[in-house]
Amino acid sequence: MFELVIKGVPVQRGALGTHMSYLASMTFGDIARLLNDSHLYIPNIPELPDFAQRKLNQTRVKAISRYILETYQGGTTFFPPICVNVQPSPTYKDGSIYLPYHSVSLRLTDGQHRCFGIRQALQEVQEQETEFVIVLSQLQIGVLIYAGLPVEEERQAFRDQNLLVQRPSVSLSHTFDNRSPTVLLAKHLLKLVPQFRDNVEMVENGLGKHNPRLVTLATLVAATGHMFPHLKSKENLEVLTDWGATFWTAAASVLPDKPWAIKSKEERAVQRLKSLTVSAPVFQALGMLGHDLYQEDVPAEHLITWLNQLQKIDWRRDNEFWHERGVTQVGAQGEAIISNTKTTISNCHRVLREFVGIAATGTIV
Repeated sequence: MFELVIKGVPVQRGALGTHMSYLASMTFGDIARLLNDSHLYIPNIPELPDFAQRKLNQTRVKAISRYILETYQGGTTFFPPICVNVQPSPTYKDGSIYLPYHSVSLRLTDGQHRCFGIRQALQEVQEQETEFVIVLSQLQIGVLIYAGLPVEEERQAFRDQNLLVQRPSVSLSHTFDNRSPTVLLAKHLLKLVPQFRDNVEMVENGLGKHNPRLVTLATLVAATGHMFPHLKSKENLEVLTDWGATFWTAAASVLPDKPWAIKSKEERAVQRLKSLTVSAPVFQALGMLGHDLYQEDVPAEHLITWLNQLQKIDWRRDNEFWHERGVTQVGAQGEAIISNTKTTISNCHRVLREFVGIAATGTIV
């Protein structure tokens, strides 16, 4: 009888140690083979009585496959363990878990998108007939194996595993990201643009009324993405960083009353109520304006000339001009509010283009 043998460590659950789990690992090749042979089962069909999983999201599968293909050769593919429920309970002996391959059912309680992403990545590498098929198929992923859970407990495991997980903020994710060229460029700007030094929130997504920072890292990364939307590699990162740093430094120098200077939390709170120059949509619209100027091959040393036109703008939040242009809305108390939406950012970008002198076609006039 053909057996699947997995090296593992037993883990006791329950006060009397009567419930067993195992910590183990499987190769990517094993994951793909188990899926192909229908031995790795995902109970994600609501109409069936053993339903215990969310529906498969193909967009996530593609994203995970792309992540694997971009990282595995450098040894920087990081995955949390998948969780499976083995029925019937496996045999454990001398540090190995023995599973009868043709009769075992590995019911996935967490990690279906990782598993399908692994299989898709392997399929793409195999289609290219590259020498990396063996390398990728031998990569390993951690597996937490539950032994013989009934469906009710399997559902509870899925609920607990997902409910108790807290995703990090976008800003914190960017802070720890050393792979994305866009994120790396944005973090280089923190060192090169004087107004950004010690003035960017690196952990939280939002800026509360007691936070004196100018902008969040999440917003700065978004603005950088607007400025260089086709940035996929680190090849020209230094050149783009220098151009971007010159752009932001020039923008900071021309805005009236030096709004991007470091301020106390009280000063910043008042500023946010009165001026749009410190709002997230304006930062992102400026990033889009930077893209316009970069596409027009404006040299870094000439940016200050074009951005000088921003001095002519009345940046007061309650200026009716912004409401007429669809940048601000009227709040419940009659106050001017600005929302961080695509529409608001696009409308603000349109205003900046007009003042700087860029026609609707993208041509400088």
